[in-house]
Amino acid sequence: MDLAFLIAATLLAAVGGALGMRSLHHGRRSKATVFWMIAVFVAQLGFLSIRGQARGACPLVGIGEILVFLAWSLTLIYLLVGPTYRLSLLGVFSAPVIVLFQGVALIPGVLDPDPTKVATTDAWRETHSAMSVLGYGALALAAVSSVMFLVLDRQLKDHHLASGLFRNLPPVRELLVSGRRLLWLGWGMLTIGVAAGFLMERDGGGAHLVAAVAVWVAYAALVGVAQFRGLTGRKFSVLCVVLFVASLSVFALV
Repeated sequence: MDLAFLIAATLLAAVGGALGMRSLHHGRRSKATVFWMIAVFVAQLGFLSIRGQARGACPLVGIGEILVFLAWSLTLIYLLVGPTYRLSLLGVFSAPVIVLFQGVALIPGVLDPDPTKVATTDAWRETHSAMSVLGYGALALAAVSSVMFLVLDRQLKDHHLASGLFRNLPPVRELLVSGRRLLWLGWGMLTIGVAAGFLMERDGGGAHLVAAVAVWVAYAALVGVAQFRGLTGRKFSVLCVVLFVASLSVFALV
């Protein structure tokens, strides 16, 4: 049953993203994107609820569950901030990322087919795992917003001002502001997650914590430079995307 929810969430994201891109191609903004994303969110909740009951803890055991939780956190952050900042197109650009994460999780052997209960639970470990992945969701959305900025910047430079995508993308300044806010939000959640990591009971896993701290330091540097020294919109966006992709390597150490 959990796989049925995951397959449904992946198909909904794929269809919603494809319909949104089709609308953009014809010069229209898809108003239905947010509803597709709500449906994706509900299906993801179904998967995580079943796995959570089977685990008796937050379903973050193994790379498969982590990827689905990451996709869920990205969807959650989008639903919280996308409509608020009038960035409904974030859903269209986020859908392929969700499909990618969940598609990898659906590869045979990635997800544990028979999840077992966790022997013991540690509140600090649960906090570390959940807040870190939630932070990654916000950072993923910051990267998506940065991709939107880079696409808009390229269209401006190439003078493709009549395209449907250009006419429907938010203003450049709005994309940069949302990207910086999402970066702050993700880094703040990641800070809580890393702090909890030092307080949890550890039996090995030192390499993972070191990698998590390295990611936190890298994002702290980006936040500090962007806030106090300033970066051009293009440099900020490129660094957001590159740093997020590079930081995914931390999950290889889980």
